[in-house]
Amino acid sequence: MFKNVAGITATLWILAAQTSYGQADSQHQRHSYQSSDEDNEEEPMAEVSLDYVELRGDNGGEIEGDFSYGGEQNKFVAEVDYERSSGEIEKNELWALYSRAISANWNFLIGIRHDFNLETTSRNWVAVGITGESPYKFEMDAVFFYGEHGSTAFRLEGEYEIKLAQDWNLVPRIELNFFGQNDEARGSGSGLSEAEVGLRLMYEVTRKFSPYIGIHYEREVGNAADFAREEGEDVVSTVWVLGFRAWF
Repeated sequence: MFKNVAGITATLWILAAQTSYGQADSQHQRHSYQSSDEDNEEEPMAEVSLDYVELRGDNGGEIEGDFSYGGEQNKFVAEVDYERSSGEIEKNELWALYSRAISANWNFLIGIRHDFNLETTSRNWVAVGITGESPYKFEMDAVFFYGEHGSTAFRLEGEYEIKLAQDWNLVPRIELNFFGQNDEARGSGSGLSEAEVGLRLMYEVTRKFSPYIGIHYEREVGNAADFAREEGEDVVSTVWVLGFRAWF
């Protein structure tokens, strides 16, 4: 599987290298550590970006956001990714990253990710990847993880903003999680383990604040689905979401 992942990563690297500097977008990008024309390397800036703060229809929710400090070329980033579904914590991650711009629209990332887990032991990952915006404004994150005892994982996220009207945007989103090994205790299986797809309708009240409604679909795949069935858990979930996006 990781031969395929390596191929995907190599393709993304080539894509990043080919993206021209002239394609920078004046709008705020999903992650605050992505390059922006508004940044000034000579004057480091601090920014908080709340990409998703939402309630979900299954007694769940999500908080995904980051704090960054630095200039256009180099930034320190602290990121939080928390998800809850059916009253249980699905994801509880804290990231600490160094981000360096490799083009106007792409950044190289390296750092650590700590997974807080209440039912099993917590774990740490070394994270290496890229984040940015491809031609046609498709935002993408691709991060490879190396953990304890040689465990490996790969996450690919993508998002696209479709402008429907002056203040209305439709935002499809996808996240795929791959693992190199089975880990029944944590419910992850080798290969593609989890897939999430979402569609959110956002209203831009101001340039820095957008409430939204939408729908979120997620599915356990392969061995991860088998582990979930053995525990009597659902492998497919479709719920409504209600939240907001903001940055300052």
